[in-house]
Amino acid sequence: MNGTTGTSSQRHVVVVGAGPAGLLLAGDLAAAGVPVTVVERRPQGISNLTRAFGVHARTLEQLDARDLADELVRTGRTVTALRLFGSLSVDISGLPSRFPYLLVTPQSEVERLLLRRAGKNGATFLYGTEVTGLAQDEARRSTCGTRTGRPGHCGRPTRWAPTECAAPCGRLWDCPSPGARSSSRSSWPMCCWPGSPAPRSH
Repeated sequence: MNGTTGTSSQRHVVVVGAGPAGLLLAGDLAAAGVPVTVVERRPQGISNLTRAFGVHARTLEQLDARDLADELVRTGRTVTALRLFGSLSVDISGLPSRFPYLLVTPQSEVERLLLRRAGKNGATFLYGTEVTGLAQDEARRSTCGTRTGRPGHCGRPTRWAPTECAAPCGRLWDCPSPGARSSSRSSWPMCCWPGSPAPRSH
């Protein structure tokens, strides 16, 4: 994030990516009274590709603190024992948690609940919009560049500081939560992404 100190009314947060992390953050910020806009390159109503089916106990505890866990549990199946590598059995039924299990449910169900909460708390959304960069002038006024269009197409670039992203006082906080293949990860001017890509099996 980049910006200056001040009250919540002096900041506008742009969350890049409407995945679980971005939606959770947007909902929390909006609940705290911080103006927040979520920018997502997918069109509205198009569900994200489910990349995960397992929700762990600690994640469920975080969702429970936001009154979402019980509803999510009803969408899936609980697993109390795991079998790994064909011979290793792991019993997780003794976890010191209200959720001593792994919940198997599509990622889209998690996003559905987080999206509803974020919208109810007052977050706004820009769909079909891709963030292409972030800039800050000498007066520490931050602006984000976006372009609109269908995923996989260039679309039409917008000018810097679209009205949905720019705070009246010029103080913009940006919270990138893009996926590993997002173009914004490589184009971010002030961020470095340490580490190396995780190995993938096929």
